[in-house]
Amino acid sequence: MTYALFAPASTEQIAVPSGQFDASLQTLRQDLQTGLIDVETPGLPRHYLLFARGTLVTVYRDAEQVERVEPSAWLESFSAAGPEASLRPLALTPQAVRVLKIMIEQRDDLRSVASSGGNLEAQFTTWMEHPLPALAHILWPNAEALALFPGRGAPPRYTLFISGDQVLHSAGSVTAIHGWKEPYASALLFSSEPRTLAWTEYLLHHAFSRLVSHLLQRFEELTGRILLNQIIQDINFTATAHGWNLSFNAANFMDQSIFSSPQAAAEVYARLLDVIFRRFESTLGGNLLENLVSETITRLAPSYRAVLNDYLLIPQAKGI
Repeated sequence: MTYALFAPASTEQIAVPSGQFDASLQTLRQDLQTGLIDVETPGLPRHYLLFARGTLVTVYRDAEQVERVEPSAWLESFSAAGPEASLRPLALTPQAVRVLKIMIEQRDDLRSVASSGGNLEAQFTTWMEHPLPALAHILWPNAEALALFPGRGAPPRYTLFISGDQVLHSAGSVTAIHGWKEPYASALLFSSEPRTLAWTEYLLHHAFSRLVSHLLQRFEELTGRILLNQIIQDINFTATAHGWNLSFNAANFMDQSIFSSPQAAAEVYARLLDVIFRRFESTLGGNLLENLVSETITRLAPSYRAVLNDYLLIPQAKGI
């Protein structure tokens, strides 16, 4: 059964006459930049289009099962057909797009289902004890929410709450979710194992972020801010030169990129790790570099270590 994503959101439904799909989509992608376009066409499966900075990065076809479709091939074939369509856009952050992809790929995989209308705060306490990263999807008659749980007793790392004209993103606050007064209609938890492509992309993004942030912190402790700033300048120059929408400073890593596949993400992350490792090795030496990398990876939870190992980010970048 097809599903209107974030149906409680007050977003405009745009009717597109036959032959006008390309022009309408081009206008929307310029206005929307990052987010979702839900496409309905008479007699055809629903499609979900996900954009990052105006670029179509992922397409899902919602037929008997949800499947990924290669974006450029889908766009070419769909545009050639020229059907009437109804487009429903919703602007989102890159982090929201990452977790929405998880929900789309797993929404028929009901590994944990809470009975409707129960105590949601108690349900969240139970979900926190899930041993692996997991995504909760809560649906009310007039609201919808996603909550990303890191696993092993930790509170949500990210939440998204949508109702009417509210689209609330938070680094873990559950105030809007617990404050909504309607009884919830359903509450599902999607575990990260076995991994889907979307889970792999998210885990890879988070593992890389934690790995690099901790390495840069340790480098500053050993060498000082001046040398750290030189490495950060090299990383940001490399990212800018290749058009990768991510950047570092002494305190934060900002990754606004949404990749088309785990492989595409791994290629970018490996290139940046190569810059970091070469500068570390020239300043600290190979042995200390290996010790720092080992120390940093050991700090990661098993799910994140596993995805680094699967995509060989460290061997690609350093040969260790």
